[in-house]
Amino acid sequence: MSREPGGIDVDGLVREDRVHRTLYTEPGIFREEMARVLERTWVFVGHESEVPQAGDYRTTTIGRQPVILSRHTDGQVYVLLNRCMHRGALVCRGERGNSSIFRCIYHGWMYNTRGDLVGVPFPGGYGEDFELAEWALRRAPRVGSYRGFVFASLAPEGEGLEEHLGRARAYMDLLLDAAPEGTITVRSGVERYAYPANWKLQIENLLDGYHPNFTHQIAFEISERRRGTSGRRANSEGSGATARTFGRGHGVLHYGAVNRGYAMEGGLPAEYVTSLRQRLGAERAGEVLAADIQLFVFPNLFFQGARQHYRVVRPVACDRTEVEAYPYTLDGAPEALNRRRVRGLSWWASPAAFGQPDDLEAFVRCQEGLRVEAADWVLFSRGMHRERIDADGEVVGDITDEVPQRGIYREWKRLMRRGGS
Repeated sequence: MSREPGGIDVDGLVREDRVHRTLYTEPGIFREEMARVLERTWVFVGHESEVPQAGDYRTTTIGRQPVILSRHTDGQVYVLLNRCMHRGALVCRGERGNSSIFRCIYHGWMYNTRGDLVGVPFPGGYGEDFELAEWALRRAPRVGSYRGFVFASLAPEGEGLEEHLGRARAYMDLLLDAAPEGTITVRSGVERYAYPANWKLQIENLLDGYHPNFTHQIAFEISERRRGTSGRRANSEGSGATARTFGRGHGVLHYGAVNRGYAMEGGLPAEYVTSLRQRLGAERAGEVLAADIQLFVFPNLFFQGARQHYRVVRPVACDRTEVEAYPYTLDGAPEALNRRRVRGLSWWASPAAFGQPDDLEAFVRCQEGLRVEAADWVLFSRGMHRERIDADGEVVGDITDEVPQRGIYREWKRLMRRGGS
């Protein structure tokens, strides 16, 4: 078998219906996938509404590398590599805030929110030929935004953002068009959780319609007692709900044919429905109101429409992952509706919630079980015999099928083999 740079036999580790257990357990594979996947393709960094004013910033990572999302006085949003050009210290430790200057704690080098080096203490020590402009913070080579969602790539060359998103844009539109003004605002805080297991267990799970009836059995029972509905039927084989993938590792769980708009449970304010129809037209408004989807944008962004939030997956080590869940509000929607949707996330994904902790326990058990050396493979064959390609080119299967997981690993394999997008 041929081996890629770094000694990884990509073809041997990832087959169409299974992947090798070492994808989850080997630190060497983790290092390579950070370099070839997370630090080469387009990665979600943050939403523009998180940095609305000049001087606003927030910090995050692209793969292993710390970055700053900042808005400068020119109104532009920048993605800066968070590393002083002098001796390498972080120039911004805070999670978010507002500042006109990033000042390195070590020797006081100062940068503005565009990354320009604007001052160094005792400049005479550097001689007359020292040029501030040559020592600006490095920027992500490529930055793009789609409907306020900012993506960046650390690779200087590669496909454009729109090409990378592909059909994921249509599903993002379906979610974001639920806002009467066509935009959203991220202003309701963040739910954080971490677990001692591999990051790919989370991204597989985000589009896994096979597990909910079993992993979340108690949560469904509680929901049925309280509200009379739970989503249990939608996650049953043959329900009519579908699992889909459509290139570049993206995928969606589509419940619309079953739930016909789970988000509408409890009724919607008449003025909200009217405002959507006025902006979108009756047909498109009907599509948006009836939509019930969960969308994964490879490699780190997930939307759950019914609970009106997105999550960002942050790999830390082969056996350590952090996840941030951001509720958002629909601009122009009634405040009571937005509040109800935001509370829905707390019910499901907070530390004491009824849903997400079940998944975390499953991830930990998988990580521990994958230490067994007598069984090499993790199986993703469910539904291969019945998947189909629809008119839009999407690969479609039953909601319980592992169609999206196969799509994720096709993209993982492509990027690991090529070392970039």
